[in-house]
Amino acid sequence: MESLGAAIAKMLKTYKIEKPVRQNEVFFIWSDIVGEVIAKHAVPEKIAYNKLFVKVDSPIWRNELNFGKEEIRKKINKQLKDAQIKEIVLR
Repeated sequence: MESLGAAIAKMLKTYKIEKPVRQNEVFFIWSDIVGEVIAKHAVPEKIAYNKLFVKVDSPIWRNELNFGKEEIRKKINKQLKDAQIKEIVLR
C-alpha cells in the first residue's frame, strides 16, 4: 500500500501542478526565510509566472529589500527545491 504522501506527490505530478503547489509553500516559510523583522514590513501577496510579488509597507523597506531580494530568492528556491521563483517584485 502506498503512503498518503507518496499518493499526493504522484497526483501532483500527474496533473502537472507540482511546481505551483511547491511555490505556494513560500507563504508558510516567508518569516523563516527573511526573519521576523522583515516579515513585519514585507508580506508575500501572490505568485504568477514564476514571480513572487511582495507587498512592502514603506519605500524605505522597499529600498532596503531591493538590495537583498536576489539572496531571498536563492534561499526560497533552496528551501523549496523545485519552486523556481525567477524574480521577486516589490510593491
